[in-house]
Amino acid sequence: MKKLALTAAIAVFTLTNINAQQIGALGGITSLQSAGDGESDSETGFHLGVFTEFEFSSTTSLQPELTYSSVDELDMISINGVFKYSLSDNFNLQAGPQIGFAIGDAFDSDDYTKLNFQLALGAGFDISDNLIAQIRYGFQLNNHYTGDGDYDYRINSLSVSLGYKF
Repeated sequence: MKKLALTAAIAVFTLTNINAQQIGALGGITSLQSAGDGESDSETGFHLGVFTEFEFSSTTSLQPELTYSSVDELDMISINGVFKYSLSDNFNLQAGPQIGFAIGDAFDSDDYTKLNFQLALGAGFDISDNLIAQIRYGFQLNNHYTGDGDYDYRINSLSVSLGYKF
C-alpha cells in the first residue's frame, strides 16, 4: 500500500511537471504540534521539496508540492495541493489539502495510521520573480489513532518556507 501511494504520488507529480508553467524548490522550518486527550507536545525540524505552479487567471493558481519533512523522530513525505488567490502582484492567500505519509518507525503499530490528512491555510509573498516566501498552518482532519477506545491523536503543522522558481 505504501509503495503504491508513493509510486502514484511520484507519477502524478512527474506528469504535472510536463505542462508546468513554473517549477521550483523550497525548504524551511516545520513545527509539529501533537495533541491527544489532554496531552500536547511541540517539536521543530525542517522540510525540503519541489513545486510547480499553474495559473488559472491573473488572481488564481494551483501549486502542487511534493515535500519531505523531518521533525524529531517523525519523517514524512507529503503531497500538497495549494490553491492560491493573489491579493496583489506580490501577496497571496493559500488554502488546500496536505496529505502526509509517515515513513520509518513512527506509528509502527496496528493502533495507528501513518496517514496525516490536513487542511492548510496560509499566505505567500513573492520577494522577486524567482524568490518566494510562504507560511502555512495545517489542521489535521483525521485521527492517527485507529485502535479500540475513544482516543484522539492529531498532529498539526506550521511551515515557514523559502522557495526558488527556476
